[in-house]
Amino acid sequence: MKFRSRTEITQKIPNKYDAVMAISNRVKMLVDGKRRLIDEYDENFVKIAMEEIASGALIVDITDKEK
Repeated sequence: MKFRSRTEITQKIPNKYDAVMAISNRVKMLVDGKRRLIDEYDENFVKIAMEEIASGALIVDITDKEK
């Protein structure tokens, strides 16, 4: 599997901190046994999550939480 660069991810999620949180949340879902959205059989969940976001298979909705 091709390892996606940071610029490919930030094209989908402009804020790098939001991108890290989205990847982290998706990795937790994959660890819990959720279905993969791409047909890659790599065992590295971080790579899978990044590929899902960069390819557009996973749409991330970032909402601003005001306190």
